[in-house]
Amino acid sequence: MTIPARYNHNQQMHVMRANVAYNTPGIAGGIQIGTVPRGARLRGLHVYVDTAFNAATTNVLAAGTAATGTQLADGTATAAGTTGYKTVTTGNALTFASDTPIYVSYAQTGTAATAGAATFILEFFPDMDVNGTYTPAG
Repeated sequence: MTIPARYNHNQQMHVMRANVAYNTPGIAGGIQIGTVPRGARLRGLHVYVDTAFNAATTNVLAAGTAATGTQLADGTATAAGTTGYKTVTTGNALTFASDTPIYVSYAQTGTAATAGAATFILEFFPDMDVNGTYTPAG
């Protein structure tokens, strides 16, 4: 499923939020959680790991602009094996040149996970003028 880019006409930060788990259908191949509009600037990415992912060897929870990409957050940044709040700095200050789909993926090795849940929160500012008119760069 393709999710179109969206923006609010007000001058405000936009948020994309997605809850994922170790057993979310399609998570191994990456699932699209939304699309950031062309010209938007990334403010930050936050990950709340509510339940630690518990595969025996590795637990790689990532976010990117490709299905299993790590352009926004890699396994080190998300630390899916431990609970808690993580502010991710990978990709911050990024400006999106085109409408860009955002994906979350989970890769594991060793004995398969039986637990794991997290929430991704992506904050971005669309390209707007002072009157709140959407004016994408390009």
